[in-house]
Amino acid sequence: MKEVEPLVRQVLAESGFPAIDLQREPWVVARDVAQAVAEGTLPIGKGADFLILELREKWTTPEEIWELNLLIDDGKALRGAPPADGELRQQASKIAEAAPGWRDAPQDPDLLPPD
Repeated sequence: MKEVEPLVRQVLAESGFPAIDLQREPWVVARDVAQAVAEGTLPIGKGADFLILELREKWTTPEEIWELNLLIDDGKALRGAPPADGELRQQASKIAEAAPGWRDAPQDPDLLPPD
């Protein structure tokens, strides 16, 4: 996946998203990307691709990211059409809210980075 990283960074930069420090904990990166998708400051497709493709190798994929993947895949397969933007933004919001509780996140609130 290292060969994909420069492309992901370029696409995010072109979308107006601030540089992402991939050296941070994966849950922090996921939270920031998901929050930007939920707020509409990052295009849904770019953020979803990043969450699903780039972060899945960082740790065991959390349930909320799998649900995003299933929403996209099942929406196409079962409905014959992709899910609505609102559904995807709602799932991104769930990812952002859940990220601090993921297994790799510190459980001590004092260790959480500032919002």
